[in-house]
Amino acid sequence: MKRFLLYILTALTVVPAAAASISDDADRWLDVLDGSLSRRTEFDKARTDRIDLLRRELNEARKRAGSDTYELNYALYDEYKSYCYDSARHYGEECLAIAREQQRDDRLVEAKHALAFSLISAGLLSEADELLRSIDRRELTGPLLSRHYEHEAQLWRTRADYIGQEPYYTQYITRSNAYLDSLLQITPVGSMNWWSNKGSEQMRRHEYQQALESFNHVLSNDSIDTDQHLVAVTAAEMAWAYVYLDNEPKAIEYFARSAVADNESATREITALYHLSRLVDKYGQHERASRYVHQALEDINFYNTRLRKVEINDILPIIEQDRYDALRSQRNWLFAATAMAIALLLGILGSYWFIRRKNQQLTEAHQTIAGQLEELRQANLQLKEADKIKNAYIGRSFYTNAEFVAKLEKLFLALDRKIATRQYDDLRSTLKQSTLNAERESMYEAFDQTFLKLFPNFVERFNALFEEKDRRQPPTEQSLTSEMRIFALIRLGITDSERIAKFLDYSVHTVNTYKTRIKNRSTADNDQFERLIMEI
Repeated sequence: MKRFLLYILTALTVVPAAAASISDDADRWLDVLDGSLSRRTEFDKARTDRIDLLRRELNEARKRAGSDTYELNYALYDEYKSYCYDSARHYGEECLAIAREQQRDDRLVEAKHALAFSLISAGLLSEADELLRSIDRRELTGPLLSRHYEHEAQLWRTRADYIGQEPYYTQYITRSNAYLDSLLQITPVGSMNWWSNKGSEQMRRHEYQQALESFNHVLSNDSIDTDQHLVAVTAAEMAWAYVYLDNEPKAIEYFARSAVADNESATREITALYHLSRLVDKYGQHERASRYVHQALEDINFYNTRLRKVEINDILPIIEQDRYDALRSQRNWLFAATAMAIALLLGILGSYWFIRRKNQQLTEAHQTIAGQLEELRQANLQLKEADKIKNAYIGRSFYTNAEFVAKLEKLFLALDRKIATRQYDDLRSTLKQSTLNAERESMYEAFDQTFLKLFPNFVERFNALFEEKDRRQPPTEQSLTSEMRIFALIRLGITDSERIAKFLDYSVHTVNTYKTRIKNRSTADNDQFERLIMEI
């Protein structure tokens, strides 16, 4: 009997076994990653500062007649290609347009490769294939040929990973390997790129140990620190090699190294962080895994690539389910412990209340998880829809107010005629144009206040399009000038000059004159001015 009581007491005091520990090196790199993620804003600002500088230089170059803006557009594409798909594609298309205008074959091929890379990254594989097939490979040499083989290999590997079914997977991987073999043949043997491509080739042949040796040549190169993107790619490849070699602690270490390089280079087109979250989740670090996967989701949504969204949507529910299962496991252990406590201490009432409270917490946690998963699916659609509804509603409401004032004006005139006929001079004197003017001013004041609540930085951004001497300040912080009011309506989607004139009580000619004068005074191109207004 004493031994039985001792067994019960021991079971009550033992905490459930901790999750299996990861290696010291992996733990150290996870701590390094956490520290790096805490400085995320700092790294992101470094990239955005470079982008802002390039965009200013591009704007200046566009103002100079005969300026060649290709290099600046390509530099902006290079900054955006791993940061934001939409912008990378935009500047890639700009490069393509300039190259066609200049009729320079080298730039045309380079621009097509830039655009193809963006399309592959976004998962638009058929479009990328069509673009690459438009390039005559026989005319390529040197870096352009290397880049062509690299993008072809990337395209078919991505197709294989996306399909994931036989016989297509093997067909696509074989085609990717053929391009990779061609790339190896024209890459200087022993160079950093040669070792990187060699390692990739060995990975596809399942020669994982040999691939690790090749990738170690890359990471040990003295110049690798200048190319954080290559560090990230190489470390991720090594992590997958360790996964296939059943060495998960080492895989965690190298996925963490890859994620650090991605973070410190402000790369948003990522894979390492969400694959890392799945591995650390297996070791019981559910909170850390959840933090990593949500950070990865934020990056992927920012970069806006459909392919990565598909991948992470497969991982996210698993991690959140593991969190729920961990809570359920705690509940089960508490239930068993409470049952033994009831048998030993006869604390039936207190134990029942305790378990009931825990069950309620677990139910709420499960509902929260289910809600979050649904929100993830609906978030993008809701944001786009909300923006459209907001603009349409505001534009319509203010236009209705303008119509109301016009009707009121007609009513005043009708009443005036009736009063004049019956000679009610005392009443007629009360119906003055000043009353209508006051109503219009009140309507404009309400418009200004509502608009500035929706776009609080409109005045500042509007004035930024002009030189200091041409900038105008409204009479108060909650008002707009007449010129600003025209472009405020345009920002809301009201672009028809006749509707703007009706709202502002101007003639159409006056509105067009205002618009032309403002655009001519701006530092931006006339054709780009309204686009810049819409970006506010």
